[in-house]
Amino acid sequence: LPEAAPRCDVRLKDATPLLERLWRIALADIERNLVATADGRYFGAGADYGVKIFTRDICYSGILGLNALYPDVMLDSIRYTRRLRLERMFRVSRGYRVEGIDAPWVEEAITEPEYSDRYSTNSYTRRTDDVVWLWCTGDLLTHRDNPELWEWFYDTGRKFVADVYHPFFDPEDGLYRGQASFIDVHFANHKATGYPRDWSIGDCVRVKSLSTNCLYVLGFQALTDAAARLNREAESRQWHERRQRLIAAIHAHLRRDDGTFAYFMDPHGVLQDRREALGCALAVLSGVVSGADAMAALKDYPVTDGGVPLFHPFFPEADWYHNNSSWPFVDTFFLKALEVADGVDRAALNAALLARTCVGNGSFHEVTDYRTREVKGSGGQLWSAAAFVDTCRRAGWVKHEW
Repeated sequence: LPEAAPRCDVRLKDATPLLERLWRIALADIERNLVATADGRYFGAGADYGVKIFTRDICYSGILGLNALYPDVMLDSIRYTRRLRLERMFRVSRGYRVEGIDAPWVEEAITEPEYSDRYSTNSYTRRTDDVVWLWCTGDLLTHRDNPELWEWFYDTGRKFVADVYHPFFDPEDGLYRGQASFIDVHFANHKATGYPRDWSIGDCVRVKSLSTNCLYVLGFQALTDAAARLNREAESRQWHERRQRLIAAIHAHLRRDDGTFAYFMDPHGVLQDRREALGCALAVLSGVVSGADAMAALKDYPVTDGGVPLFHPFFPEADWYHNNSSWPFVDTFFLKALEVADGVDRAALNAALLARTCVGNGSFHEVTDYRTREVKGSGGQLWSAAAFVDTCRRAGWVKHEW
């Protein structure tokens, strides 16, 4: 492993040489993802992704430690993503207008790769878990006594809920449509691996997934807290009530009799007959379930030397990426949820699973082929490195307190 020299000077306490080296690599991986442009700076997603903006990667990484270690860059990153998303709104590439979602779609006569090259992001159709920024920003600002920032967050959050997210809300069952968080919908010219292969792009977007609905629960909690900080008590109560209604809808429509949750409800109201690791974790971390219900939600989900399988069971196809895989950042959220549910410390296991992904050029990588345990994907992966930061913090190994 290389001897990294990150700019961040936070270090571990009483660390072994190997652990200290992994910590420095994690910080260096994070810092190599800092992208500076004429329009602003932000965190990229990994070594292979260039200047492309991934809100979800930024925000999950913020929750996993970047909010504490790199707060100024995180704030710049989030504000950059908000400007870009409001500029693009529902202007999408050819084939990405979704029938059945009553939004002001504008379909440009370009392909999705051309769209991405032009705007450094994807069409909103591929980013319907965008609500994750509310959770992350609420966490980022918690330790900042800055009324102007809280005003900006609250006003911007309300605008996104009203103008961007509302078209995806189904008043009949109280759930939000939208892809499962971070799991790619199908492409115009080929199928992704996280949804039934005979589906269209629109079918993938019209699901009501556990993970993304839990992100809305977390987002509404962030807006509840923001309104309270701004002394808007009536509005704070309204956001709290909205959160509670969504939790009730998740219980009513996505929870099975045995206490486990389905990966998603399909566009025809049928529950997918599999579970999904990130969704299960977020159900616990968002407070959708707690106590015995949290244990039931996670019960019998595999945790192995290859990580936590993203789906349980996998889809029957032999293809790979989201199917037949485990993701280090998802492993981390799942193990965090288990710790919340049963109080058992799993930091050492978490650290070991993450350390095994620091391979190749000596950086934290993106994803594991669950079938072979082979580490694959992009190196210098932002949320994999951030997951190692979070694990060290949970274990009490970090000198810095947050």
